[in-house]
Amino acid sequence: MRLPDAPQWAVGNVFYTVYSLRLIILTFALALGFNASAAGPSPRGQETYTKQVLPLLQQFCYDCHGDGAKKGKFALDEHKDYTSMLADQKYWDHVRQMLYTHVMPPTGKDSPTLEQRDLLVKWLDDSVFYYDPAKPDPGHVTMRRLNRAEYDNTIRDTLLLYDQETSAEFPADDAGYGFDNIGDVLTLSPIHLEKYMRAARKLSALATKITAPERASIEVGASKFDHPDQVKLDGDDGVLWLFSEAKSQAGFKVPADGVYRVSFFVAEQKAGPDHAKVKLTLDKTDLGTHEVTKEFKKAKMTWQKIESELPLTQGYHRISLAFVNDFSDSGKDRNVALDKVDVSGPYGLSSPSVSGFLKWLVPDASLGTPAVELSGEDFLPGNAGEDGGRDTGAYYLASNGFAHHPLEVAKAGKYRFTFKLGALQAGNEDVKFQIKLNDRTLLNSRVTKKNQAPEWFTFETEVAPGRFDLQLWFLNDFYDEATKADRNFWIHEAKVSGPIGGKAGLDASQMPAIVAKMGERLFRRPLRAEEQAQWVGIAQQASATGADAMETINLVLEGMLVSPAFLFHSQPQPAGQPLGDTVLIDEYSLATRLSYFLWSAPPDEPLLALAKKGELRQKLPETLRTMIGDWRGTAFTKNFAGQWLQLRDTDLINPNKRLVPEFQGGSIANAFRKETSMFFEHILKGNRSVIEFLNADYTFADHKLGKFYGLAKAPKGKEFEKVSLAGTPRGGVLTQGSVLAITSNPTRTSIVKRGKFILENILGTPPPPVPGDVPPLDEKAAFFGHQTLRQQFEAHRKDAGCAGCHAFLDPMGFAMENYDLVGRWRDQDHKQPVDAAGQLVRGQKFKDLSELRELLVRDMKHDFVRCLAENLLTYALGRGPIYADRAAIAEIVRRTEASGYKFQDMILAVCESVPFQRMRKE
Repeated sequence: MRLPDAPQWAVGNVFYTVYSLRLIILTFALALGFNASAAGPSPRGQETYTKQVLPLLQQFCYDCHGDGAKKGKFALDEHKDYTSMLADQKYWDHVRQMLYTHVMPPTGKDSPTLEQRDLLVKWLDDSVFYYDPAKPDPGHVTMRRLNRAEYDNTIRDTLLLYDQETSAEFPADDAGYGFDNIGDVLTLSPIHLEKYMRAARKLSALATKITAPERASIEVGASKFDHPDQVKLDGDDGVLWLFSEAKSQAGFKVPADGVYRVSFFVAEQKAGPDHAKVKLTLDKTDLGTHEVTKEFKKAKMTWQKIESELPLTQGYHRISLAFVNDFSDSGKDRNVALDKVDVSGPYGLSSPSVSGFLKWLVPDASLGTPAVELSGEDFLPGNAGEDGGRDTGAYYLASNGFAHHPLEVAKAGKYRFTFKLGALQAGNEDVKFQIKLNDRTLLNSRVTKKNQAPEWFTFETEVAPGRFDLQLWFLNDFYDEATKADRNFWIHEAKVSGPIGGKAGLDASQMPAIVAKMGERLFRRPLRAEEQAQWVGIAQQASATGADAMETINLVLEGMLVSPAFLFHSQPQPAGQPLGDTVLIDEYSLATRLSYFLWSAPPDEPLLALAKKGELRQKLPETLRTMIGDWRGTAFTKNFAGQWLQLRDTDLINPNKRLVPEFQGGSIANAFRKETSMFFEHILKGNRSVIEFLNADYTFADHKLGKFYGLAKAPKGKEFEKVSLAGTPRGGVLTQGSVLAITSNPTRTSIVKRGKFILENILGTPPPPVPGDVPPLDEKAAFFGHQTLRQQFEAHRKDAGCAGCHAFLDPMGFAMENYDLVGRWRDQDHKQPVDAAGQLVRGQKFKDLSELRELLVRDMKHDFVRCLAENLLTYALGRGPIYADRAAIAEIVRRTEASGYKFQDMILAVCESVPFQRMRKE
């Protein structure tokens, strides 16, 4: 601490000696935190500070930042005492960064040795940034709204609407600390409220939609089947060929539950004494093994139809065709050809099609009378003459006979039959027709209108359960040879509904339970008593004004979608006994934190069930591993890795077309993103060591990307696969095109961007901000000059004011210069050999990126793990790191190292950390 100037009268005499001595005593008394009247234990690290740290600061720093000097408006001797100085963590954080990065003292000044720097940093970590494990601080809880990705995923999982991207209409999310889920920057503007209200109106209508029963007439063409090995799609003929006992599959979707007819159209290429045989499967149902007797002939080809009828549930199904008796002899080969598969139905009556959300919300409620609706084209010919058939939505009979359609009735009761019929009249009487169920006549009547004008016929009758043939008979054909007058019968539409007269719909007594069920799903926790009363009150008000049950549900749902409890992450509630000034968060909040961390989506029913039983915390390890393996776990790759490794920015890669013409069109950029995403998921889902991010001797590529990289063992196909990099200069994320291209400029590589990426995203030691007066690199000289980029930078960094930062930053960037602006290997830059060698500020030397990666793994993997832990914790909590998090991060790192650096174990350590599990009591 600098002594104040002595009064002039005291200079040179005994008074000054006494005065100075008293000041010295007072200075040390303040520094040691005690005075003559009060003695006690020294504050943490004070003795080390006094004997070792302060002398080093005075020796190397006070010329510019002490004894009255305040360069950069920063001084090291302005605190009144040791205690206040120790509490100024922001102040010491800056000091630590300058020491750790070797930026200070500046080039040309006396500098501490590595051992002295390590001593200073250790004192800072052990004293200034020390936190008592018995007094943890989980930090503040940030009130944060759902970002756009979380909103879409929440709509998807709660309302079961899978094709909506509503957030595309919302304002873009701001990012903080490298991520777009940070509560402090996720503001709520008036435009957000307007968009949320508009979205709620639209989404609630879709989620509660009820539509008339649908019928399916689906054609699954040959091109929709997959074609693995021994399966080939012949594009010229539109035929799928199966060779050598191959198997092929395709999917389709049916609109309602019911019985469907599935028809396979196949043919054989004949060889040997037997016909080809195919095994047919739908989902897990065996449809039998069938002999294919129709021979494939290109000219006038007719196909063999193999039909099955079976019940299907609404939704997606998979059909499979397997060739089971291959034969080859003397150049003749037996194979099977598939033209298409037709799916038609259902033949039974179906309830109105309701949304997935309503099926979940009121699974046992009847929301409409079951029915089947047919167009004329759905009818099949009976014994009608050759001049009858289908005609644009209708079926006509030009001679006496009938058309028919299968009909299944599940319940006995009264059914309503409605028909839209028409006629071409001729002769002296109207068209006569008859409607029958099997042999039972339901109606005998006439069509009186002319020229196919529609006429409606409706009647009701009792029907027993069973399978029937619904028939419409034309009874009085007439044709006048002289006048060519022709009497014909037309079927336009038919509808059967019932049983009629039964109880349907919802009543008011069910509404409180429905409201509670909706609230728990949308708010990710049970409704509190006061909330339940409020939402039930809204439902009752809607009913009182005449709204029916479905309108009431729609209104309550719309309100919940704009509630803060839906739009914001839930505020955790305290649970359990306190620890210091902290307490565990409740398990519903833990479930929400966990699901939005790993899925960017709300907790599902199994997760909420564990929370409800109070078992989530104790079953966290197995739950976490299940969640990572779930299909929703891909969101972690997309949103965490997409921002930590900047994969989202691959869309912005736009190198100069003249320099990289083959890069245009975006396919290489997409391949870069896919490579790194698959690499990340491989380490994550395999619970592999996170150190493989630095030194893995493999990657993922298809033929095009492998060829772009110049890999000798590039894949041969279009599918991405794991590729060995042994014997190549590549390995880890730092040699992947995504990172190399993102950290380049449109016309050249960028030593600064690449070095900064390693320091910030890999080591977590960002360089100091760039001074505002630093001139940029001359881009014309960089592009047209004859010097390598490194040579130009060497000249640029000669300024003493720049040298300190660049000494820390540039070696990392120099190491990557063997890779051009889009990640291809090169030996020369501007026709001169690339010099990728460098020396780090701690003295380690390397000749290229391969050796630098070895250094990172050998000497700096602790920094890498700490950096990854800090990024994971920031993303998981949705807030920036605070100084108190250093203790939690240190524990995460310790557990990760103890586990052999396994990625899932690291994530578990994050989820079991104090900031993730606890909250401040207040």
